[in-house]
Amino acid sequence: MPSDVAIYTSPPDALETLLRAHHVPHALPLLRRMRFTRFPGGITEHTRILFAAAGGAELGDVTADTPFAAAYLDLSRGPETEIWLYSSLERRPDALVSAASQSRSAATRERGTAKEEEKEEAAAQCARRVLAEVKRQRDAYSAERAAVSTILAGTLSETLRLALLNQGVVFAQVNVYDKWVFRLDGLPDVPSPLAPDMGWRGFRREDIPLMLSRTSIKRTERTLVLLRSMAVYRDDGTTPVAWALLGPDSSLSGLHCEEEYRGKGFAKAVAIRILREHLKDYDDDGRCWADVAPDNPKSQAVCKSLGGKVAWAVSW
Repeated sequence: MPSDVAIYTSPPDALETLLRAHHVPHALPLLRRMRFTRFPGGITEHTRILFAAAGGAELGDVTADTPFAAAYLDLSRGPETEIWLYSSLERRPDALVSAASQSRSAATRERGTAKEEEKEEAAAQCARRVLAEVKRQRDAYSAERAAVSTILAGTLSETLRLALLNQGVVFAQVNVYDKWVFRLDGLPDVPSPLAPDMGWRGFRREDIPLMLSRTSIKRTERTLVLLRSMAVYRDDGTTPVAWALLGPDSSLSGLHCEEEYRGKGFAKAVAIRILREHLKDYDDDGRCWADVAPDNPKSQAVCKSLGGKVAWAVSW
């Protein structure tokens, strides 16, 4: 059966234009992941950009009001994040709640609410069509990959996940996070916590095993060497004290401070340094974020100290 999902091997300019014009900030993770393809090593032969619009509309014909879904897929990146998915329904997170309500009045419907709900339903159907294509791509990728039914989706909006649940999509495992958003021009100026025998530099490749030992997140060296990083080292140049990464979608991640240096402002200083030096490598929007577990008060405190606020919820 032919697919009604458009498939690209690199990010189409029309999609970036559509997302940036009408779907920021919610589409920023997908936009930044597509921008990461311009980094050295940021794209592979297995990269696929998937797009589906209501009524089978072509990408070039989609307007600001057209329901659609789009995804960045790379099955070669497992066990790390393999897909970033966005749908136009994410712009109006209350629509699904309204659609599920049993107390809507006829007057409310007459004011156009029903039409908006139909658009959100159509957008959810587009997302399901994209996921059906993901399954076809997975089965065609390799027999070994086809035998594994799950695919790791990153920073999936809870609004979209719940819409997909209503479409019958099954999620084998869900971990919910708060998306803390802060602005680059709102980051505080802080005194340097570095002692005279310390200095800034990118994280060394030979220290990646140490980084991997300090996190429970599934990461691979092949990806870590591609990411923007920032670290504080002792003056011997071989002893990292604290570090942070910007993920493929520019999210602040991997923020860590060795135990003996905690409580001295290193984590906050590293976060500010990497964002000020490297967020511009993605674009000039100026918004930054971190996905933080609701039961991680230390990371929440760092995000709050950066001027961040919880904008919406996501899952991995």
